[in-house]
Amino acid sequence: MNTATFSTIDEYIALAPEERRPLLEKVRQIIRETVPAGTTETISYRIPTFRYNGNLVHFALFKNHLGIYPGAEAIETFAEEIRQYKTSRGAIQIPLDAPLPEELIRRMVSYNVDRRKDKQGPEWHKYNANWKEAIEIMQDIVNRTDLKKEFKWGSDIYTFQGKNVVGWGGFKDFFAIWFYNGVFLEDKEKVLISASEGKTKSLRQWRFTDVSQMNPKKIMAYVLESIQTIKDGKEIKPEKSRPVQPTGLLNEHLQTDPAFLQAFNSLTPGKQKDYIEYIEEAKQETTQLARLEKIKPMISEGKGLHDKYKR
Repeated sequence: MNTATFSTIDEYIALAPEERRPLLEKVRQIIRETVPAGTTETISYRIPTFRYNGNLVHFALFKNHLGIYPGAEAIETFAEEIRQYKTSRGAIQIPLDAPLPEELIRRMVSYNVDRRKDKQGPEWHKYNANWKEAIEIMQDIVNRTDLKKEFKWGSDIYTFQGKNVVGWGGFKDFFAIWFYNGVFLEDKEKVLISASEGKTKSLRQWRFTDVSQMNPKKIMAYVLESIQTIKDGKEIKPEKSRPVQPTGLLNEHLQTDPAFLQAFNSLTPGKQKDYIEYIEEAKQETTQLARLEKIKPMISEGKGLHDKYKR
């Protein structure tokens, strides 16, 4: 792909080789016809992205293949159907000389829609209007660095050499700057906090309750130090996620029904995870019970929650 600047999918496709543009338009149209109302198109991670309560699917053109990025869960769910393609944890590589698997793309997108339809997307910009001056201060700071703006997780993130460095957002009671390598910063001002203790390994936040508290010179020092951590190669490697264990009502029913427990334990870890999340996402106990009654026959038959999307 051409490396020129682009900010929309239209611009991305226009920069592609002329003979490949129909392919990109076709993929875009397939996704458009599959997603529900309210889905938005954007550029995230510098590739075309569809968002519906979060990132739904990405696609991108490379020299020898088309990349489709439905996420790790979809890759696991459709593992048998995508065996012919080269894959990674969250992506499929479709050779440019191979037929476009239109129906497969539709079903993977539908699978992601179904997973996300009851979830709430992040609202990073909800209170930004209250923090206009703070945002202007941050914009001026990053404009004086070599950081590149990218769109990730529903917000603008500033990167260096492809690594996340800094982002910010306005909330109801405070304005926050988050440093993705914050754990490695000296923190001379003793201001950094871990917003999600035990969950975020390296990210740290600097919060302000009033714009008058923001000292551009001090903030710039933290930003520059964050860039230096990237140059120095400092990073925390992600840990392998542990298998999810059933809790609450699902666990109670499993422990009191040996046949149900045996059927559940016979499922793949991915299918078990889907069922666990399906029950836990329901906030009301009555809803959990209704969902439990729905899935028990499926589990007993060895089916996955999302098997309906497979052939």
